[in-house]
Amino acid sequence: MQLKDYIYFISFSTMVVVSCKKNYAPHAISSSNSNLVVEGTISAGGDSTVIKLSRTIAVSGLNKVKHETGAKVTVNDDQGNNYPLVETDSGRYTAAPFSLDTARKYRLNIITTDGKTYASDYTPVEVTPPIDTLNYDITAAGVNFYASTHDPTGRAKYYRWDYTETYIYESNVEAPYVFDNSYLHVSDKFRARTPAQQIHVCYISRDASTILLRSTSNLSRDVILNNPITQIASTSEKLNHRYSILLKQYALTSEAYDFWTQMKKNTEQIGTIFDPQPSDIQGNIHCTSNPSEPVIGYVSASTVSQKRIFIDNSIIPWYNAQSDSCTHTVLTWDDGNIPSDIKTGVWIPYGQLSAVYRPAYRDSAYAVAVYEYDCVDCRYHNHGSNVKPAFWK
Repeated sequence: MQLKDYIYFISFSTMVVVSCKKNYAPHAISSSNSNLVVEGTISAGGDSTVIKLSRTIAVSGLNKVKHETGAKVTVNDDQGNNYPLVETDSGRYTAAPFSLDTARKYRLNIITTDGKTYASDYTPVEVTPPIDTLNYDITAAGVNFYASTHDPTGRAKYYRWDYTETYIYESNVEAPYVFDNSYLHVSDKFRARTPAQQIHVCYISRDASTILLRSTSNLSRDVILNNPITQIASTSEKLNHRYSILLKQYALTSEAYDFWTQMKKNTEQIGTIFDPQPSDIQGNIHCTSNPSEPVIGYVSASTVSQKRIFIDNSIIPWYNAQSDSCTHTVLTWDDGNIPSDIKTGVWIPYGQLSAVYRPAYRDSAYAVAVYEYDCVDCRYHNHGSNVKPAFWK
């Protein structure tokens, strides 16, 4: 789960006021404060370093994410060595896996387009032990995932997990034809779909929606067995075809563990007056050009352990057939008057173009069977992609 999602939830939770007399609009809802949100881990090995920058927004705002673009982001160690990151997407700054010296300390530096400077505290590199197992069990309710790990040196003690799950989704209708307006003659515009143009099979990826933490500081051994990771309900479409989960494991400092623990309490355990109430969460990153400016986030440095597994639906004792409420229709038009909904992709051709005789007009017209795009194009379902991921077997 992304840190900004937690921040927005906390902001909302602290501002909600229930009243049976009249509505109350707290000042914070319309506040113009736009504080920097920093999320990510400096990876010392085993994974790329990804830092995401965004800004807080008012609860009344329409946009969920306000990306911080155009910033200069670098990692530097306590010996003065610098490692630059590159903005590869809006507000997303990355670098190929670093080979960092685990005996040194590292921090993150940020210069935004308005000239403000930010820096995290120097932090040691935590060495993350390998994930021993990532396993699952199947019950009538669904599939449960668990992770086990141990550190024979006894140094790790504080752990955080994150994961990305990817699964196959197939649209209700597989359309064998595509409309291509680049051709001159109308009969050439309706063409057989090539493999590269298929929009029937998509890959949908989702990040973790909860904070996963565990500590062995009170145990005699640094061993974690079958720590719950996530569950998939038997009714979920994720298990209809093929599913994969990539689990990442991070070792934390005790300070980082405290930060994430407080974040978890503030986002997942709020419901009644008897639950922990929202509190101010202090991170380790600061605005060096204006020390009074709040900055949200905690930057750790660690090696990363990861493990991926696949589950095929052949081992699942249930199958949730997708409801097919789609119906096709036949569009008819005069030569040169192709319906605009075909041109814009609202309707997608399912059959071949044909000529039909219209007795009332004593002439012929073009006709083609079509389906609406949401029945055909899997990319409109949960932001799927029809490009197979490189890791997919």
